Amino acid sequence: RALMDYNELGGGFKLALSDLQIRGGGNILGESQSGTIAAVGYDLYLDLLQRTVEDLKRQGDFTDDGPSESSDIDPEINLKISAFIPETYIPDLDQRYIAYRRIASVTSDDEARDLQDEFTDRYGHLPPATLNLFGVVTLKLELKKLRICKLEEAPDALVFSFTNNTPASPERILLYVEHHKKKARLTPDSRLVIRIPTASSESIFETVRKILHSLG
Repeated sequence: RALMDYNELGGGFKLALSDLQIRGGGNILGESQSGTIAAVGYDLYLDLLQRTVEDLKRQGDFTDDGPSESSDIDPEINLKISAFIPETYIPDLDQRYIAYRRIASVTSDDEARDLQDEFTDRYGHLPPATLNLFGVVTLKLELKKLRICKLEEAPDALVFSFTNNTPASPERILLYVEHHKKKARLTPDSRLVIRIPTASSESIFETVRKILHSLG
């Protein structure tokens, strides 16, 4: 029954939510987000998404400023990359949904590598967009450790938004800014802005991990 649900009305929306869960809300309609909005229609997608957000707010899981400090943090990642499972890689909708769920449940780099090997054996070499999706998932694990609730790629810059209870010490963050004063600055609303040159998807992941290592 669970598998049949994704071949029925609304199956595309459920698949899109699986994709959305991996990266967070983010820039849903921009080039950095690759859901399946077309499967249900733009208006219906926004309507259902709005209802979901309102339900979560009523349940107290979220505040107007984002996830509450008492809830488990789920970092939002908005990078200018394509990160999704192409229909040409896994044509079957049910199997693609399961693949999204399995990627979203990854809890370590080793687990991600094992799952990549499994997909390669089953479906063939991973396309670049799916490799990026794995990169996003493992990056979220690193962001969680420092309780960074959002990572955005602005024009020529990366923006890290910290929660109030981040384990990254203010001294270490300020020291990083001091050592990189020509390209890094800290805003009053706890955002670290770091200027970077335009980078490929592979190098952007490596750049972010180096920054997180310096902060953590």
